[in-house]
Amino acid sequence: MGYAVGIDLGTTNSVISVCRRGVPCTLLVDGRSTMPSVISFRDDGNLLVGQAAKARMLLDPETTVVSVKRSIGEHGKVYHIGRKEYSPIDISSLILKRLVEAARKELGSEVLDAVITVPAYFTEAQRQDTKLAGEQAGLNVLRLIPEPTAAAIAYGLDKGKDQTILVYDLGGGTFDVSILTIHGNRFDVKAVGGDCHLGGDDFDQAIVEWAAGKFKQQTGIDLLHDKSLQGRQSVQRLKEAAEAAKIELSLSASAIIEIPDVLGRPLSLEISINEYNKLIAPLLKHTVDCLHAVMRDAHMRPDDIDRVILVGGSTKNRAVQDIVSFEVKDPYIADRVDEVVSHGAAILAANMYLPDEDTLPIEVSNVTAHSLGIDMLNDKDALIFQPIITRQTTYPCKFGFLGWTCRPNQEEVVISVLRGESPDPKQNTHLGELTLPVSPPSPRDVPIGAIFELDADGIIHFTAVQLPLNSDSDRVIRFATEQNGKLDVVAVDELIHRGAAKAKTVSVKSTD
Repeated sequence: MGYAVGIDLGTTNSVISVCRRGVPCTLLVDGRSTMPSVISFRDDGNLLVGQAAKARMLLDPETTVVSVKRSIGEHGKVYHIGRKEYSPIDISSLILKRLVEAARKELGSEVLDAVITVPAYFTEAQRQDTKLAGEQAGLNVLRLIPEPTAAAIAYGLDKGKDQTILVYDLGGGTFDVSILTIHGNRFDVKAVGGDCHLGGDDFDQAIVEWAAGKFKQQTGIDLLHDKSLQGRQSVQRLKEAAEAAKIELSLSASAIIEIPDVLGRPLSLEISINEYNKLIAPLLKHTVDCLHAVMRDAHMRPDDIDRVILVGGSTKNRAVQDIVSFEVKDPYIADRVDEVVSHGAAILAANMYLPDEDTLPIEVSNVTAHSLGIDMLNDKDALIFQPIITRQTTYPCKFGFLGWTCRPNQEEVVISVLRGESPDPKQNTHLGELTLPVSPPSPRDVPIGAIFELDADGIIHFTAVQLPLNSDSDRVIRFATEQNGKLDVVAVDELIHRGAAKAKTVSVKSTD
């Protein structure tokens, strides 16, 4: 018998769990519940993943990769290691392979199916590349699920209480905030927000920059701009010391940062909790701004929230807990904040893999964090962004919009696919484009439909449709006119199925 697992593919650490008889449990990797999301290549070509790779960061930072999650979805990003090139998908797949290898060893059984978590604020390109990494690791990816939703499942499943919860998820490299309603075993996400480049790594970096500044004042050595091997190794030592100080400051009023040899000089500094809180105050303010935005999108006030759930290792920080308490209400801190996301993923994996065996039925709906649409000309011949799926729309979903050719005998239509909130297309992110031939070209305006489908994993499938200039499409055009351009996608699908409308579909991936 095989198992389906839940994987929290984290920026700093990753976790793999399994659910048996309705109870989730963490599978150990090298005897630990969390595995560092680090890989390192030795000179002999052997690959190290996890704790061994993290231990080697100091020895050889040039062949060690950390925080790859922050680069997933960036298709121009390449890691040059030795004579080979690795993409973020390649690195992520190696991390996933190591997790699955450890799971197989502990379970004594095959592991082929998985639910993998992603930040709620991930773009469709980041989601698609995460899924590709899972497939490259040999997994059948049952579903990608937002991390806050997974945490909510682990927390709220079978509690027997309907409630509205806010999940504040601050991990090593990403930040999410989500508002969900729980009705029995149904989890409905109402609004999401966050920042894919904010997390505990940034808290560490704030301490590093503070300590490096103090060290420069004392010695005149500009450590952060020393590009020598010794300089890079010293910075890595300082990063490790900063992380240790951050952890200590979650319990103590001060922490000592001490490194015997930094480019020939000793470094010894004491940082107080007050100094630390000043350093991270701008980062915390950004999380609060995101929190307020999500509450506005959900049309909720603090009194509407029954419980705030803190998830992610960085929420152990007392300043984080205090600011959430001040802005909303006293939070609930999960017993195992580092593992709760993978536990929720494991519950869903078991539910999808063996829905009739010892599993509780789970229904989940999520929302998109960004508006998705196309560029088109308005009545003043100015190019505008036309949203088709607006931010905070529940998915999977399918929506369309009606446009027209802009000149007589036009032979093709080029439609740009965009993500963002600005009415100016140039201010939004270009995801790709689709060219639809107009056949035959006509002196009349030809109706063109644009249809976006967002699947259960949050990945876009875009279809451009040439509607016929006859009675077949009259009802569709009339409906769109009455609905301010919104298409009846069921009617359009019927035209395509009958061959009455010409269509072209692509799965859109970001080009940035």
